[in-house]
Amino acid sequence: MAIITLTSDFGLKDYFVSSVKGAILKELADVTIVDISHNVNPYDLSEAAYVIRNSYDEFPKGTIHIIGVNALSTPFQKPICAFINGHYFVCADNGILSLICQNNEAEEIYEVTAYPEGMESLFPMKNCFVPIACHLARGGLPSILGNKRNELRQLNELKPIYRDDKFIIGNVIYIDHFGNVVTNISRLFFEEIAKDRKYKILLRQKDFSITDINIIYEHYNEVVQDFSKEVQAFGRTLCLFNSANFLEVTLYKSNPVISGGANKLMGLKKGDTITIEFEN
Repeated sequence: MAIITLTSDFGLKDYFVSSVKGAILKELADVTIVDISHNVNPYDLSEAAYVIRNSYDEFPKGTIHIIGVNALSTPFQKPICAFINGHYFVCADNGILSLICQNNEAEEIYEVTAYPEGMESLFPMKNCFVPIACHLARGGLPSILGNKRNELRQLNELKPIYRDDKFIIGNVIYIDHFGNVVTNISRLFFEEIAKDRKYKILLRQKDFSITDINIIYEHYNEVVQDFSKEVQAFGRTLCLFNSANFLEVTLYKSNPVISGGANKLMGLKKGDTITIEFEN
């Protein structure tokens, strides 16, 4: 059974997501449709890339991923179908695949011309991307969709820097559902530079004061020394490498609805700077 995943910035209030699913099922009744996310911030390619990059490879090889973020066709942004790392991606050539598949070369790329009416539509995810995905799900060859290309459009993502043999300077790249603040500092980058040196992570607070943290935990629960007194740890600031192995700033079991997540209480937002200072 074919698997088609959906990622968009549509949200769930409107009819868009259900309309896309209905269009798929109208063509293929026997298909598995999986939502990756529809709560990507509008037009935010880097956020969509972070979500997809950390989930797509968990699906079986041959899965088809439809991406409906910043998808409208223009003379400079055509719909494409790409086969990368054993997966098909159907999206606009807006650079998102260069962010998702940073370490994998595209095996095949086709600029789609087979659905001209869908390309000109105000709803390309349904009217263009769905027919492409269903064609692939039926076992159709991608080569009949359009002209083969050699390159994807490239986007440059913010990368952390190491300065003065003392500082890692990174940036916030994602805020999750819990208000956890995810940075672009990977475990690998940190460990290559840290070399067992002592350090402190400098975090700007909402009141412009600075909090420094000198430990990165392996698990959220490590901040609790005695679980009979767990309530005393609620809301405590901690840092750890998350399941995607990026440095994350969080508050232990803080409810973002009631008390606010790390992003709100600390005044951190996407693009903000996070600094790690090492002892020489």
